[in-house]
Amino acid sequence: MTAIAVMTALTGCGGGDSVGTAEERATTTARAAEKGARDEVTPDAVRGDVRSAAAAAGTGRLGFLDTSKAGNPCRVVGSLRTEDVPERESVDSVLAVLKARGWGQKKLMLAEDTNQAWQLVKNDWEMILGAGKVPEGSGIVFDASGKACGVPMPSRPAATDLTPPEPPALP
Repeated sequence: MTAIAVMTALTGCGGGDSVGTAEERATTTARAAEKGARDEVTPDAVRGDVRSAAAAAGTGRLGFLDTSKAGNPCRVVGSLRTEDVPERESVDSVLAVLKARGWGQKKLMLAEDTNQAWQLVKNDWEMILGAGKVPEGSGIVFDASGKACGVPMPSRPAATDLTPPEPPALP
């Protein structure tokens, strides 16, 4: 009897594998949930990215437009107003922070002496980052929009609301 118990313990029979497998499954599930939570991009997370990037610029005053009334909850527009055209070093700092926070540069859209613009992406979000001088002043603009953002999208009207009523029939 003792020999059977020792052999069972040495070979791992008798349920030892099921415990290890359950622990592995729990660890894998936890990692997948953590990755899913980390990958979800919300408007608040985008605002946080913009705030961090704006702080790295070291100049200006950051403000956000209220896009909730425009019907697109998955849009974030921020503006960092500066006295003069932002220095290239400030813009590079902004780009470095956004890159560290998961925004990848898709392409450089505009490169002039006083104005630059980049297209950045993060998961299902896209951001246009513009820096330079416009008639309204100087600064850096962050315009981000996403397809899925963790908040309900406005619903479309029912088809019956869009279809005009049929004309009345003559007697």
